[in-house]
Amino acid sequence: MDYSLAEINDINSKLMFIIDKIEKSKPEDEVVSDLVSELHLLTKTRQKLLHALVSDTNFTDREVLEQQFDLTQTLIKQSRKIMDFRQSLLQAGNTTKRQINVYKAIDSNR
Repeated sequence: MDYSLAEINDINSKLMFIIDKIEKSKPEDEVVSDLVSELHLLTKTRQKLLHALVSDTNFTDREVLEQQFDLTQTLIKQSRKIMDFRQSLLQAGNTTKRQINVYKAIDSNR
């Protein structure tokens, strides 16, 4: 796969925009699953482009590679933050469901 720095930068911008949109979305918003799918596709495309960039023996701009590495680390941190928050919401929801089921069981035994 060929690469172009403009294409990589365009994908970087889209990734940051989508992550920002996911962070600002309400947990119950159905658009989030579409955004996550788009995030996944863009990440795979970025990975392929960066692999082509790193594989190119003629490319020697260390600064660009360091910037891409730093951005990758930022994307990982932000994604983990979102994932941890969403998982905590799921766990809280499961705890609430268990409590409701306990109350239903107590009520049915009366």
